Amino acid sequence: MVSGGWGWFTTVASILIGQTTVVTMGFINNRSQTRREARARLAEQYKVITERRETFELAQLVEVNTLLRNAMASLHAFGSARRHYRSRLGEDPAASPETYRQPMLDASAASDAALDALRSQIGFILADDVRALADAAEKALTMAAASVLLDQSIDSGTLGARANAAYEALAARLRDIYATRESAMPSA
Repeated sequence: MVSGGWGWFTTVASILIGQTTVVTMGFINNRSQTRREARARLAEQYKVITERRETFELAQLVEVNTLLRNAMASLHAFGSARRHYRSRLGEDPAASPETYRQPMLDASAASDAALDALRSQIGFILADDVRALADAAEKALTMAAASVLLDQSIDSGTLGARANAAYEALAARLRDIYATRESAMPSA
């Protein structure tokens, strides 16, 4: 009996150790699974936020590029209308200036509206270096519009250089975003 008395203890201890091992392993596996799921959720949230930011930035870059081109075109139209107005006044000094003024005023208003639209969108560019170049181009356009209004000459070299620098920065940032998106795409 003495030798058989410990058998039940060994059996019960083995069962308890086995159950404790199963419960402990289950707990460890559940914690590991929970951590993996949390990391996956964070990675997915980061991916969604990044995609949303890139989509927003892409839209703003395209918008600013379009607005910058519109501002350049409207400035040229305003300069042309102003020169035409001055030449018409010189050709026919007896004619009322109001006859020729309206196209120039319309072109001036269109130039102001284009510059205002450009100014309102530049602040939404997320890349600081691109925003600085777009802002410099806008300031050069504003100065050029003021020069046209005052019948002063425009430094078209500086204006063109600033606009081209802004175009290049916008295009480079667009390419960078698309390259980042392509590299993040899973390969088939």
